[in-house]
Amino acid sequence: MIDIIVFTVLAVLAIVFSSLVVFHRSLVYGAVALGFLGMVNSSFFIILGFPFVGLFHLMVYIGATVVFILFTVTMLRSGPIIGISAKKAAVIVSLLAAVSIAFAFTPYSEGFTSTAYFSLQSFSQLFVEKYWFPIIVTALALATTLIEGITLARMEVE
Repeated sequence: MIDIIVFTVLAVLAIVFSSLVVFHRSLVYGAVALGFLGMVNSSFFIILGFPFVGLFHLMVYIGATVVFILFTVTMLRSGPIIGISAKKAAVIVSLLAAVSIAFAFTPYSEGFTSTAYFSLQSFSQLFVEKYWFPIIVTALALATTLIEGITLARMEVE
C-alpha cells in the first residue's frame, strides 16, 4: 500500500515539475524545476530496484543539465526567447509521448515486482573502499567547476 502512495506522490511531482520546466518564463527557475524533475526520475529508478542507475542519474545527468543551463544564462546574461507556439507544440508532443508510452506499457502493468534490498551504508562503504581515487578526482573536478562558475558570474562586462 505504501508503494502505491509513494509512486502516486512521485508521479504528481513529476507532472508538476515538468509543467514548471515548460511553462516558467525564467530559465533559472526552469533549471531548478528541471533539477527537481531529475530527482523525481532518480527516485523512480531507485523504487524500481535500480539504485545504482538512480544515483548515477542523480549525480551526473541532473548536475550537468542544471549547470549547463545556468552557465548559459550567466554567460549570455539573458535566456533565449521561446514563443508561445513552441510551448504549445512542446505540450502537445509531451502529451502524445505520455499517452503512447502509457499504451505501450499497459500490458506489463499486471504484475508487481518487489524491489531489491538496498543499503546506503554498504553502498557508501563500497565507494570509499574500492573507488576512493575516482571520488577524489570527481570532487576536485566539481570544485573546479564551481570556482569557474563563480568567476563567470562575478565577471564584469567592459
